[in-house]
Amino acid sequence: MHLTDAVFEEPFHSSETFDYYFGEARLGVFDIETTGLDAGRAKLILGGLLTPCAGGVRVRQFFAEDVREEGELLALYAEALAETDVLFSYNGDRFDIPFLNGRLARRRRPPAFGDCLSVDMYRVIRGYYEPGGALPNLKQKTVERHMGLGNGREDRISGADSVRLYYEYAARKSPELLRYILLHNSDDLRQLARILRVFDDLDSHSVAARLGFPVRCGESLAFVTDIKLGRRALEFSGRYKALPFDYVLFDEPWQVSFRHETESFDVRVPCLCEKDVVFADLRALGADDGEFAAYPSYGSGYLALRRGDTLYREPMNRLVKRIARAALARFER
Repeated sequence: MHLTDAVFEEPFHSSETFDYYFGEARLGVFDIETTGLDAGRAKLILGGLLTPCAGGVRVRQFFAEDVREEGELLALYAEALAETDVLFSYNGDRFDIPFLNGRLARRRRPPAFGDCLSVDMYRVIRGYYEPGGALPNLKQKTVERHMGLGNGREDRISGADSVRLYYEYAARKSPELLRYILLHNSDDLRQLARILRVFDDLDSHSVAARLGFPVRCGESLAFVTDIKLGRRALEFSGRYKALPFDYVLFDEPWQVSFRHETESFDVRVPCLCEKDVVFADLRALGADDGEFAAYPSYGSGYLALRRGDTLYREPMNRLVKRIARAALARFER
């Protein structure tokens, strides 16, 4: 096994909106290199993880010098990934996560990512940029060039080149080949961390509602993963691991149920509907008016969440976080 651990003096992305949704959690960016696409036959050869740190960003790489070291690599890499709460990837939902979990399953190891939230930047960008429009395709390097990040790479090889170089390295153990392989993975991680700024250019409140976001209360962390607004209720659900038993709360103006077996929760917040407007009575819900007073959809203690076909996603998400945090606080007592 070859392990690297380096700090680069560049800031991890931060903005008011990004930090509001993700600042409560331990963040990471991950990317893997494999010998092929089929988890049944191909092997994991390199796992990379980028995390924010005091000096900038920390990049750790776990490299199998021989495919027979895959078991050790999987164990060490899964352990490192478990140190995070939110993991950003590029096409990770379709490839990296299923591949890793497939390789872990073949070795009778528990799946990774069960305790964290996956944010796949390919899915984020695909929702706003169609191939053939502003972008000819949605490959990561194409997105980098579109965002003016094309000069941020030192490596000039592709993923296919990386596999070829790996087999050459396994035969020759050339330090120069190893440098190329690790550089390709490291640049993928650092460039993806820079791509996170796209949140500030998109409708980040809709993105967060679609993909999910963490909510912290003290030492507890939950993930809101589904939000639905009807005419009479705002309903949302999510994942919360610290559930020693089922728990149902009725003595609040909103209702919440925690389920131990599925490590999940559901919340129902009653709403009012007048003509085409759905709104929440903040005072009846015990919410602080001051937190919402700056929104144009607020008035006299009421917060409009939808008018006709227009969703007021930002204040709705804020109300969801407010009530989810209050529900966690009740459970933690």
